[in-house]
Amino acid sequence: MRNCFLGAFFLISCVSCFEKGPDPSLVRFFDQKGFVENIGKNLIIPSYKDLTEKSMALDTALDRLIKQPSKNNLLMARQSLKEAWLSWQYCLPFEFGPSELRGLNADVNSFPADTAQIEANLKSTSIDLDLPASSHAKGFAALDYLLNNKLISDEKLLATIQNRTVLNGYLLGVAGQISLASNLVYRSWDPAIGGVYYVFFADDDALGVKEGSSVSDLVNGLAKSLELTVTKAKVGIPMGDYSGGLAAPEATEAYYGGYSLELLKANIEAYRLIFTGTSRNGVDGLGFDEYLNIKGAKLSASDQLLSEAVASGLGSVSSTLQSMTDPLSNQIESNLPTVQQLNNQLIGLSYLIKKEMAPALRVEITY
Repeated sequence: MRNCFLGAFFLISCVSCFEKGPDPSLVRFFDQKGFVENIGKNLIIPSYKDLTEKSMALDTALDRLIKQPSKNNLLMARQSLKEAWLSWQYCLPFEFGPSELRGLNADVNSFPADTAQIEANLKSTSIDLDLPASSHAKGFAALDYLLNNKLISDEKLLATIQNRTVLNGYLLGVAGQISLASNLVYRSWDPAIGGVYYVFFADDDALGVKEGSSVSDLVNGLAKSLELTVTKAKVGIPMGDYSGGLAAPEATEAYYGGYSLELLKANIEAYRLIFTGTSRNGVDGLGFDEYLNIKGAKLSASDQLLSEAVASGLGSVSSTLQSMTDPLSNQIESNLPTVQQLNNQLIGLSYLIKKEMAPALRVEITY
């Protein structure tokens, strides 16, 4: 009762202290604690849990393939790789806290694959995936090369596995590293299994917008992953935007599996869920859109609500992606204008998050 009274008193007081937001019925107060609790409980923890489960399934599928080499088990291993890779897309924006400390992104999704180093590792009697030389010879991209390389027939791949070569240990080593790293991060987050990071993330001391606060971590995680991984690495570099127009289709994510656009679609959906505060099973909660609306945030160059601009940007990217068919490498070679349009839309969306949303929330970009 005391908390309710104080909350009501604070809201009434705010009416006289702050200007009203875009909705006259709302005052410029935002339940920041409820916001970070929603993102933590309904997006971050479920995403890492799903990644852990999918990674363990991948580990199991590869173990089965090695013990019983068959076309069916090979197809199952490939499907498990794809499902785990798709799951990772929902974790990418959360590279802070346990993920940053563990270096999860480096262990899981350094792409494109360094095929020369992978081949060198296959000729070695000892493979150390933690060496700098193997930084792009592990993770999903390495498994993509090893399992989906069209230059090697399924029959030859299965025969190599049957002969108990270094390949077997390499496959299990890479998958095991992905599974272990994912599990460690998940267990650090989820209080239901002894994780403590969520408690710190949602604690009153983590509120506010200063560097190290939960909101700052979320905004910087969104901005960094969108700018550097999605816009630059997934689209810009392969299409030649950083090499004077010299395209590198082989630099696309999941180049050998041929489902780079499917991964990108999942990634953009992850950003939409975070922005709107919507859980993986579709339950709407507090998101950045409400946060911006309560603050009455508008584009710096117009009167358009910033929340509407970001939602429109996400929608434009999704629409362009829906008009394209995998693989992205083929699109770069045969449909470059549409890829350029996608790249421009991603650049615009990145600008909205980094240069408009962050300042509107008074969050400093620190990467």
